[in-house]
Amino acid sequence: MDPAGGHLGEMVAFLEVARRQSFSAAARALGVTSSSVSKQVARLEERLHVQLLRRTTRRVSVTAAGQIYAERAGRILADIEEAARAVADLDGTPRGTLRISAPIVLGQFRVSPAVLACRARHPELRIELDLSDRVVDLVAERIDVAVRVAVEVSPASLVARRLASDVRVLCASPRYLRRHGTPRRLEDLADHDCLTLNFEPFSRWMLVGPEGERVIQVNGSLRASDTLTLREAAIAGLGLANLPDYVVRDQLEGGSLRRVLPEYGASKRAIFAVHAAPARAAVRVFVEALAREMAGPGGAPASREAARRG
Repeated sequence: MDPAGGHLGEMVAFLEVARRQSFSAAARALGVTSSSVSKQVARLEERLHVQLLRRTTRRVSVTAAGQIYAERAGRILADIEEAARAVADLDGTPRGTLRISAPIVLGQFRVSPAVLACRARHPELRIELDLSDRVVDLVAERIDVAVRVAVEVSPASLVARRLASDVRVLCASPRYLRRHGTPRRLEDLADHDCLTLNFEPFSRWMLVGPEGERVIQVNGSLRASDTLTLREAAIAGLGLANLPDYVVRDQLEGGSLRRVLPEYGASKRAIFAVHAAPARAAVRVFVEALAREMAGPGGAPASREAARRG
């Protein structure tokens, strides 16, 4: 939506600032300057005779009046965009803007190839891909398709299409296994250096095998918020890692990593595409492209620098 479009542009500018809590981040999202966004929000506040945002040198926050306005304005913009999409969709040609949200690493490895394929096939389509590990509100943030990894997804008034299983791989480098031995059963993991994500206060792996789901407490000398850091640490021989199959496929084929305890590669989680119903043409063609990508051998690996979080 054009951020320069009068009163409507002021509304868009305010909503972006409110959502991102930053004028500079909102400006980057809208493709304009920070001063332009600031002026639009100031004009909106002057016209409404109310303060919508609290501004300090360190942060921006939404006032009580701003929260009320954001809720109503978000619904208005959603209705306007839906009206535009309905008209654009009449001949079945995918066009307009398609906003997609996906987790960072999954997005880089599996969603991005589908985005590129979809954009190449449908030149009238404009795609905005947001990679973030937070769970987005599709309605409030005007997201057309959200890709999620979960045990199940049951969104009210939304459609959730299951695309693929979340397959996990326990792996380590040949050097690590030579030095420390290869675990033969889950209980052996207690004697190994396990590389873990630091999202939880305690390091634990939920593994599904022949006897069902097991939750295993593990310990190690490295925890990180980045899946690819754990992959590189495993390659360097620092420990065992429990990683998505698409992240380590090339390394397993090349021999820099070896799979251990392969009977515990299952997961109760799956990858879903979530969107509103009825799905417009742009959503349908993208979800189909994504389903084809998920059914294939995997997307091209992301660069190490691009995959770093923060």
